[in-house]
Amino acid sequence: MLISNVKPIEPQHNDEIALLFNNIDLIICHKQQIMARAEYKNIRVKGTGIDGLFMGHLPLFLGDLLTLWEAGAWRNQQKFYYHLGGSPLSGISFCTYWQHGQIACDRNTPSFCTLLRPACQTIEGGKITPEIRLPSQKRTESALKIKDLVQQLERS
Repeated sequence: MLISNVKPIEPQHNDEIALLFNNIDLIICHKQQIMARAEYKNIRVKGTGIDGLFMGHLPLFLGDLLTLWEAGAWRNQQKFYYHLGGSPLSGISFCTYWQHGQIACDRNTPSFCTLLRPACQTIEGGKITPEIRLPSQKRTESALKIKDLVQQLERS
C-alpha cells in the first residue's frame, strides 16, 4: 500500500474533538492552569496523536497539543493540527486538523519527521536531541476527559 493513498484517520470520537475545539478559547485562556496540573495536562483526547509507518501509534495529551500549538509547530494560522500520519522513511505526511468548526486533512505539510521531532521533544519535556527519539517513558493518562475539564473551567 502506498502511503500517499492512505486516508487520514477519521476520529471515532468526533464529539470529543468537537468539544475540545468548541471550547478552544476557554482552554487556551486557562493554559497555565492546565499545564500546572497533571490531571488536566494529561487528558487524553481520543483521535489525537501520531501514526507512523513502522512506528505505530504515539498518543498526545492535551498539554502536548497546547504546547505544540503555542510554539507554532502544529498550527498554521487557524488550522489546529491534532493528528499526524505518514512515514518517517519517505517523509510523506498528512495532518488532520480543525478549522472553523470543520475537520479536514492537510497533505501540504512539512515532512513527517519535521512534525514528529517537536512532538517527541514536547513529550520528553523539551529535551532537544540531534536525532529523533521516540519517547522512552510511559506516561500516565488522566482519568479526566475534556468534558470534565470544560465543566471545571467554566465554574472557575
